[in-house]
Amino acid sequence: MRTATSAVSGTAVASVARALRVLKAFADHPGGIALTRLSAELGYGKASLSKIMSTLEREGFVRRDGAGHFHLTWRLLALAFGHAQRVGISGVCMPVLQSLADETDELVQLAVIEGDHVLFVAKAEGPGHSLRLLPLVGVVAPTHATASGKVWLASLPDDRALDVMRRQGLARVTSRARLLAELRSVRRDGYAITDGELDEGGRAIAAPIVHRGRVVGAIAVSGPSSRLPLPRLKRLAPRVQRAARELEALWPHEVTARDFGLGVRPPNGDGRPARRNA
Repeated sequence: MRTATSAVSGTAVASVARALRVLKAFADHPGGIALTRLSAELGYGKASLSKIMSTLEREGFVRRDGAGHFHLTWRLLALAFGHAQRVGISGVCMPVLQSLADETDELVQLAVIEGDHVLFVAKAEGPGHSLRLLPLVGVVAPTHATASGKVWLASLPDDRALDVMRRQGLARVTSRARLLAELRSVRRDGYAITDGELDEGGRAIAAPIVHRGRVVGAIAVSGPSSRLPLPRLKRLAPRVQRAARELEALWPHEVTARDFGLGVRPPNGDGRPARRNA
């Protein structure tokens, strides 16, 4: 008898893997799909695929219409929504943040966009270093001085980005032209880097979280510049971007800081964020 994969052994179970591939295939067929076509797409024999479909049908995850086409039921959504309701958006996002923090052994933070502000709402830390940058969770940080803020600004037209920066102030930025040139680079590369702009001796890299064509948040890795030289930050870019895509797949229609149980504090008058221990 086959058993499920254990976290210790890491041994793949072929029958479970095949069933999961079948379920994923339905994402491209909202109108249903016939067994013959599904067999051709996945490369599975019709006999073995028929057994998988019969099992999924019996368990209520798929249904068969009068023409013999298979459709996903609401069972998967019910499980997903039930889980999300129990753990909340913070619990849904945290495994992605913690995985990135464990891999980089640095501070990982999640930000959401509300109006013209970037609000830091969750964090995860790797298991190693004791010296870290102070988290910004619960703080409205200067948009132009954070990597997360820059990926959002880069999603705006230049005149809109300039308007945001004018209203928020540019206390720690000396050249608007230089910043706009950097935003063009962010659009090209798909990530943003800060180098001592918010915290002297600190660096960060962030990638945007996009929902329905709009940047709604960002995920960032930050740490002391001694541990995050620029070449290492750039090597981390694909991993940070992958984490952003994972969050995009989980993102509900709208997320605010309140969904994370947070009130946020505005920046100080000098443009520096009001810090607190986290």
